[in-house]
Amino acid sequence: MANDTIKLFKDITEKSVASLKSVGELNLRTFETLAAKQVELVQNATDVAVKQQAIFTESKDINAAVSAQSDLANSYTESLTKSVTEVADVLKGAQEELVSFAEVNFAEAKSNTEKVAAEVKATAEKVVAKVKANAEKVVADAKAYA
Repeated sequence: MANDTIKLFKDITEKSVASLKSVGELNLRTFETLAAKQVELVQNATDVAVKQQAIFTESKDINAAVSAQSDLANSYTESLTKSVTEVADVLKGAQEELVSFAEVNFAEAKSNTEKVAAEVKATAEKVVAKVKANAEKVVADAKAYA
């Protein structure tokens, strides 16, 4: 019985460690993706700043400068909107993975709790039976000596 209990707790521990590892890997993947997207956004903003400076230094008239500024702003807005959508998709994907992960692990936790409860009940019943048998023996021995 003790071996069964030890095996049960060993299995639960191994599954818990694997679960934590999976969450860690998901967090790492999400962080790496978001960090890469952040670098991309900073590079894009820097490029826009350089282009904006070029517009001001190279434009000969105000209408050309305003038109070029407008085109640059539209381009940057489209790029930024695309990036924000991609970031939202990354976060949504991570959320979906975590929800799925939680559902599976809560089901496993419930199953493990039921197994542990059954194991505890069986062990308690054996202990009670042994105590009862020992108590009966003590009573019988006491009667024999009386």
